[in-house]
Amino acid sequence: MKVLILENETYLAQSISSKLGDNGHACTIVSSVEEAMNKPTHFDALLLSTSVAGSQCKDIILKFRDSIIILLASYVSDDTVMRPLLLGAKDYIIKPFIMDEVIRKIEHYKECEDLKTKIRFLRSYFAFIENELQVPNLPQYAPPILIKANSQRSADIYAMKYAREKQTFFKFLNLKSIDWNEYNFDDNEIYYITNFEFLKKQEKKDFLDFALKKKFIISMISDDKVIFPQIVDITSMANNLEIGSEILSVKDYERIVISKFEGRYPDVELAKKLGMSRKSLWEKRKKYGILKKKN
Repeated sequence: MKVLILENETYLAQSISSKLGDNGHACTIVSSVEEAMNKPTHFDALLLSTSVAGSQCKDIILKFRDSIIILLASYVSDDTVMRPLLLGAKDYIIKPFIMDEVIRKIEHYKECEDLKTKIRFLRSYFAFIENELQVPNLPQYAPPILIKANSQRSADIYAMKYAREKQTFFKFLNLKSIDWNEYNFDDNEIYYITNFEFLKKQEKKDFLDFALKKKFIISMISDDKVIFPQIVDITSMANNLEIGSEILSVKDYERIVISKFEGRYPDVELAKKLGMSRKSLWEKRKKYGILKKKN
């Protein structure tokens, strides 16, 4: 980080600069308000001596309002600490202090700022995706919820919209990666669970019975019929089809669909969904060099 140190006690300023430098931070020292006001504003942090700033503390804080401002105060009062904090300073430390405490405060607030930046980015991203794609309104009921969609992307976007609007958080589970019968579910957590469609028929029924007593949001990438009290069906929405920027040939489409879904459905059911006989499916699998996956 780039750190500006406004302190007229030369030894103290140099000691802070040396300690911060040892921790990988680049420091600039100024000893007067005039010097500070002539510096550019692109510092990550400002260590501001309130005894040096005096009545001009407000001007300095406003100039460096995008920096992490830590006050170096000799005592606590309205002028030295309380008003500067209201103006935008992040924290304060009383002289004399331990150098490690200064470093801890600076790095703590830098981590906070980085987290805020990431959160703003993610919020902006999800808002962008929701605007680009057709996302239905949320149901009024609480989990457990089953989301039926034709693409994992659409189910995920819907689940993330739920998390954002309900201001909640998920734990993420993939049913292809865990044995749900053995998994230790926390009743206080909400789980977003994917790949339900890969379970076998009886296992699906058992899992949904189990889910009735849990805080689950389950994605099901299929239009198969299931019995569950709270189902959000978005399979009819246009963006669920995930049609790309290029038009595929019928042969390419067949090859991709067989490769993607042949491990999910028995041959008879997959052939029926593709509108062909089981023999034709076998011939196409051989033609395209697709090895049949074992469950």
